[in-house]
Amino acid sequence: MLNVFDGLPDEADCWIYAADRTLSSDEADLLTALFDTFQQDWSSHGRKVAGACVVVDRRIVIVAAHVADGDISGCGIDKSLHLLQEVADSRSFNWASALNIVYKDAAGDIEVVPRRQFKVLAEEGRIDAETRVVDLSIRQLGALRSGGIMRPAGSSWHARLLPSTEPAL
Repeated sequence: MLNVFDGLPDEADCWIYAADRTLSSDEADLLTALFDTFQQDWSSHGRKVAGACVVVDRRIVIVAAHVADGDISGCGIDKSLHLLQEVADSRSFNWASALNIVYKDAAGDIEVVPRRQFKVLAEEGRIDAETRVVDLSIRQLGALRSGGIMRPAGSSWHARLLPSTEPAL
């Protein structure tokens, strides 16, 4: 899955987005095809941006980009975001807020919930330290490569949303 990023260095920027619903195969293919075309002419202040995009589980989109002689500008980032938003608007879905939690439920389905709901699910025992979560805050490809797209909640920042396991006095 991450092999689409093989031509990009670990210091490449990356952004992870989660759709508010599962995309159809056609929608996922369309998004990938449109991004492939887009990235051929992607630039940031006149500098070529090397980029790639992958759709994971028809729910998560990872975009990675690298400018060989500098950093990608906000305008360059916005160009890719505009493309993703156009696809979402044309296909009637939304991108989840970075304030939401993206996780895989017991049935293996990707879910997107507000932090408060994630915490309630944890208190109810429906989510625990082994629940696989997506860290939407990852911003470098190397971090994504080393830890993968899904991590146990207990070994990520999500652990602070889980009930304390300290013994009661």
